[in-house]
Amino acid sequence: MDGKGNRWQRGLALPLLVAAAATCGQSSGSASSSGIDLGGGYSANLGAGGFSITGKGQPIVATPPGVALVTRTIDSDNPDGWHDPTKAWPSLTTAAIDPATITATSVDDGSGTAALHLVVPGQPTDTALLTITLAADQGFYTGLGEQFSHVSASGRVTPMFLTTGGNTEMGLNDAHLPVPFLVSSNGWGLFVASREAGAFDVASTDAGTVKVTFEGRSLDFWFFVGPDPLGVVARFNRVAGLPRPLPRWTLSPIHWKHWQSTDDVMNIAGEYRRRHIPSSALWFDDGWQTGYNTFQIDPTLFVAPGPMMDQLAALGYRVLAWTTPYLEQPHGAPTDEAQQLYTQAAAKHYFVEDATGAVYSSPASPIKDGAGIIDFTNTGAQSFWEQLVARATTTGIRGFKCDYGEELIPNFALSRNPVYFADGTTARTARLYPIEEHTTYHAALDKVFPGDGVLIVRASSWGGATQADIVWPGDLDSSFAHYGDLMSNGHSVGGLPAAVIDVQTLAVSGFPAFGSDTAGYRGDPTPEVELRWMEHNALAVVMQVYEDGNTRLPWAISPAAGAEYQAMATLHQQLEPYNAMLMTAAQMHGDPPIRPLPLAFPSDTAGVTHADDEYMLGRDLLVAPVITAGATSRSVHVPPGKWVHWWTDQIVDGPADVTIAAPLGQPAFFARAGGLVPMLPADIDTLIDATAPGVVTLASRATEMLARAWAGGTSSVTLDDGSQIQVTDAASGVTVQWSPGKSARNLTIDLDTRTHAGGTATTVAGQGSTSVAAVGTPAAVQTSSGSAWALAGGHAWIRLVGAGTVVAH
Repeated sequence: MDGKGNRWQRGLALPLLVAAAATCGQSSGSASSSGIDLGGGYSANLGAGGFSITGKGQPIVATPPGVALVTRTIDSDNPDGWHDPTKAWPSLTTAAIDPATITATSVDDGSGTAALHLVVPGQPTDTALLTITLAADQGFYTGLGEQFSHVSASGRVTPMFLTTGGNTEMGLNDAHLPVPFLVSSNGWGLFVASREAGAFDVASTDAGTVKVTFEGRSLDFWFFVGPDPLGVVARFNRVAGLPRPLPRWTLSPIHWKHWQSTDDVMNIAGEYRRRHIPSSALWFDDGWQTGYNTFQIDPTLFVAPGPMMDQLAALGYRVLAWTTPYLEQPHGAPTDEAQQLYTQAAAKHYFVEDATGAVYSSPASPIKDGAGIIDFTNTGAQSFWEQLVARATTTGIRGFKCDYGEELIPNFALSRNPVYFADGTTARTARLYPIEEHTTYHAALDKVFPGDGVLIVRASSWGGATQADIVWPGDLDSSFAHYGDLMSNGHSVGGLPAAVIDVQTLAVSGFPAFGSDTAGYRGDPTPEVELRWMEHNALAVVMQVYEDGNTRLPWAISPAAGAEYQAMATLHQQLEPYNAMLMTAAQMHGDPPIRPLPLAFPSDTAGVTHADDEYMLGRDLLVAPVITAGATSRSVHVPPGKWVHWWTDQIVDGPADVTIAAPLGQPAFFARAGGLVPMLPADIDTLIDATAPGVVTLASRATEMLARAWAGGTSSVTLDDGSQIQVTDAASGVTVQWSPGKSARNLTIDLDTRTHAGGTATTVAGQGSTSVAAVGTPAAVQTSSGSAWALAGGHAWIRLVGAGTVVAH
């Protein structure tokens, strides 16, 4: 067998290294008894009487009275057999783990969110399962990775592994991206750093307890506590692994389909530019290659692929391509290069193998006549695959949609899945597989496009955002169906409502960039489903549009649908500076860009009712997608504070429930009073360079920055070119300060002064050396060659050419 892969050198175990560095470098003490000082006024007690964490004298999280924090389930006859952690095992004996043997280390990173790292040492060989037991509180629980049914985790048992036998139309339990992190709105979180099979029973079997069970004989887990549940999420992310920086162009709409020809590609690419619908990327779905994972563009499908790629680049597109980690097994002599590659890989033991040392034939691959799945723990296999990927990158393909690869599940029925890797990994810890796969792809991309290559993935595990750039949820239904709705072929995996839930649970589980297929994948959507899904994706971090034929192509549905798509795609791209700012915070600090209402406003318990169909996009935008067929309005729960409806300027004092008109083309969303949203000009076609005539690029409009702001307190943003905007609301007026950056020189801001405590502004005056002229109308402000202002409807429209400071009185 070729050499074993070294995950430590390639960064595959980076999240574990991050955790180890935090423990070793920032530990403030260790104890295995009561009185562990966590800093910031928090302390933990771990002893014979149980476990608890308190803050300022108040209990935050604890075990039920007299209950041990960790117990082990004993199976003397078959401890290494499959023990489903989602189920109870009444026939087996349990025993408490002596708290004196548990290492407890306080880890302070200076953030104000305390962390306690606990390690249960290796237990006797008759141990099958380890269980953490906590008392359930009245908080809102969420996290746990990809979820489709509800944002709340309460009242169900959530598996941390994929398995067959689910009752959905997929025939699986749909745990493609489980993350063993649970956060409570009461300001605490629990993270179990295990790759083995586990489950979180959150007040389901017993309404008074949270039980977390994992296979294995040792356990590594963390508690995070702090005044802000979003700070708890960020603290988890800094331990598990922060996400990779996203190239800027991924925050522009992405279009994909199963392309039919070069003409098909160029017609769609050209139509985007003719209609001035912004888009910066296309991806080629399956069928683009000469054979299964040859990574060579098929010249019989795409005539003259080189000139086609050149034309796409000239129009300002990045190109991505679909891929899987399989090679097709030949039956007899190989019939094409793809099968020849299989033969080469099998001879060198580059595939995952079974108990006999033969190639493990993946039952879940889309190749129905047999396939091998690449073993990315093998250094030879890594190099082999990187060389294949390089065939695509040399043509200009800058990213991949990594499909499948998640089926290395821990069990089949009641038996272990007999898979073995070069580094000794078995199915017990195969949740690492997607991360190993994605790291190999990024190694190839980074050689050619450092910092500009992208992966869109559907499977991963905790810490996987260090390699997985964007998550898409697989094949959702093209409908308004909810998860679990009865279908002719099983229960639905969900449509648009499931996407709205999934974007939230993934964001608080360490995966901040999510893009569902607009209008889903399974079945033909109605125009209404298509357009409502566009509205949701326009107000998320990633907007990708799937289209195969006229039933999905917006401008082919109707002129109105085409106009709405142009408006939603434009809105999404205009919000790129805001989304980029949110992603930078995620990459640097672990802050989630998408935020469930109960975590963003933990004191507002009324927000729990709308957790499944509303969310915060950053701190300043409240989004309430329409997810019901035929609806032209919807009830919106507005959190505490003043909020302004984006389209109508209606001001709502929260907390309150209001009914808002939401016709097609006007998704319900609000801005926070005191909010500041930087935006791009509306006429930009692409965020990357282009040479084709008539294409408006970001670079050609780089000197211009727009913003909307709503008076109330102080808000400031620093953009990626170093430019800064600050809006300060004081009794004397609302001050706007603008500092240009490397590219942005001029600012045009729409300042809503109606939320100013001192009343609506009646004039605008420059400060210091800043001189601004009154020009009469907002339109005149926007086209002014010099600094100018105008008032309209309580808004102050201000343009600053170069640095300046003004006050709206």
